[in-house]
Amino acid sequence: MENKRILIVDDEIFFLQLIDSMLKRIGGYEVMTLINTHDLVKRINDFKPDIIFLDIVMPEADGIEACRKLKNELYIKDIPVIMLSAMSRDEDKKRAFEAGADDFIAKPVTKEILISKIDNFLGRKE
Repeated sequence: MENKRILIVDDEIFFLQLIDSMLKRIGGYEVMTLINTHDLVKRINDFKPDIIFLDIVMPEADGIEACRKLKNELYIKDIPVIMLSAMSRDEDKKRAFEAGADDFIAKPVTKEILISKIDNFLGRKE
């Protein structure tokens, strides 16, 4: 069975390292982490992730706008995008869903929630 490819875009390096380490320990996942949305479409086309986790608040580019761009790309739009944010107000969730996000996870995220979201979305895809 081929490893599932997970792309995580977040400006918090500690968070990226924690999630990357956790998924690698579990096994069955190939993980790419990015600290910004620079060249995101190109990186996605090269890596071909099965699922994308994208932080809403980023210093260089807003995650909401990045999600909107991804969902307008023909070869990317069907990849599930799960927005991450420490802000979990209804307004933030609404903005994420209006941009095309498939789901929303409030930080801090537990291992159980993260894995269940991955399994849920990737199970649907197969």
